[in-house]
Amino acid sequence: MWTFADLIKHFFTHKDFLPGADQLPGTLFTPLHVLLALMWALAVAAAVFFVSKKSERGIRRVFAVLWVFVLVLEVSKILWETYCGKSVRFEWGGILPLYPCSIFMYAMPFAIWGKGCVRRAACGYVCSLGLLGGLINFVYPANILSNYSCVSFAGAHTFFYHGSIVFCALTMLISGYHSYTWVQRPRQLLVPAGPFLIVSVIANAVNFSSIDSDYMFFKLESFIFAPLGRATADWVAVILVYAAYLLIHALPYLPHFLLIRTKTKAR
Repeated sequence: MWTFADLIKHFFTHKDFLPGADQLPGTLFTPLHVLLALMWALAVAAAVFFVSKKSERGIRRVFAVLWVFVLVLEVSKILWETYCGKSVRFEWGGILPLYPCSIFMYAMPFAIWGKGCVRRAACGYVCSLGLLGGLINFVYPANILSNYSCVSFAGAHTFFYHGSIVFCALTMLISGYHSYTWVQRPRQLLVPAGPFLIVSVIANAVNFSSIDSDYMFFKLESFIFAPLGRATADWVAVILVYAAYLLIHALPYLPHFLLIRTKTKAR
């Protein structure tokens, strides 16, 4: 069993050169993982508390700095995964930033500097699918901590990245930067899904090319979705996944929208 000192020494070591997960402290749901996750959650909560009290201009500045840092770390992670394993290769089928949480990087500039419907779409993604994905990966980072300790570059990256999504979403909602109450018409329920719909075109173009991939889980071949994927044709899986994503984006806005509709009919 490795010690904490070993983890620090091998912080940037690729999984190809690490011992098995049973020999690493800080893998999924071990005491070290739970402790650091709780500490990071408290740090995110504290950051939300202080930043949400700032003016909108101040919040945008914090978001901008965070977004740049997230981009730098993402590029660094891709280069590290490509060049630091046993073989130097770019894994087209899994390393491209085309996952549900990857949309955060593309949406944030429009959430920071966009106006009107564009800003609402970007913030809508962050506060719906982004928030859900950030929370799931923050609480259950199985894809990373099955091979790495939380005290590693990969572990630190997943905590920081998904913690950043949760931080931005909660800051937007608590500060009033974004709200679930602006939807007035049925078609506006599609606006938060705008960033997802755009990125999904690229993800499916890759998925159905010669590259063997399941970006954004459209083929239902990954994780807990695999049994369903084996039982359905690809085109059926794509339709089901699109429907699920559209529902996820609309759900936070539905209560207030239905309340408005009910009051309108009662008049």
